[in-house]
Amino acid sequence: MVNKMTPKVSICIPTYDSDGINLPLINKNLKSCITQNYNNYEIIVSDHSPNDNVKKLIDGLNTDKIKYLKNPNNIGYPAHNTNNAILNSTGEFIKIMNQDDYFNNESVLTNMVSLLGKHKWVLNGFTHQKSNTEIYYNPIIPKINGDGKHLLEGVNTVGCPSVGLIPKGELIDVDVIYMIDCELWYRLFVKYGNPGVVNNHDIIIVMGDHNLSTKLINDSKSMILKDKDYCYKKYKI
Repeated sequence: MVNKMTPKVSICIPTYDSDGINLPLINKNLKSCITQNYNNYEIIVSDHSPNDNVKKLIDGLNTDKIKYLKNPNNIGYPAHNTNNAILNSTGEFIKIMNQDDYFNNESVLTNMVSLLGKHKWVLNGFTHQKSNTEIYYNPIIPKINGDGKHLLEGVNTVGCPSVGLIPKGELIDVDVIYMIDCELWYRLFVKYGNPGVVNNHDIIIVMGDHNLSTKLINDSKSMILKDKDYCYKKYKI
């Protein structure tokens, strides 16, 4: 039974570390999660790393809030890794956090959960940070325009999955390659209506060469065309 006042939130973090490169980002993310002042939450880490660096990092944090899952085999794109975390969660709501993003204060979960009484799902404003710097830029408050179909055109006015608090049971569509966030937001909008929106920029989205979207940029146009075609058929548009 869902506790409407303090529902359990599962923070689901897909991780991948190669030779320690991503560890500082993962560490910052995890520390921002375990210091949240909202008490009814768990952290599910699904680790796709070829080493045990993430496990050693978590062991050093000395907290019982984190459930660590190790994928023994290559499971493909991060969508599968994210879904593995969600499927192993026990919360009524899911807070996906990409491994390189983080909360910039202790009240982010509290502020998002406070809007669940009037809304089925919640978005939080965010700002970008240039990797390995203290440069912050492009603060955004998420929004969905009109019928939301702009999302299926790849026009993302919401942000990456890290900015949402969504109902349990919603997985990343693994048949979408590049527009996974757009498809997710459109699906939630169609099923649950407009989200609640926290009008501040308390989630930090770290941008740099480590991002998968940056690595895929050369193939993004062809991927978007394939994703659009798939989404049009899925939603019969």
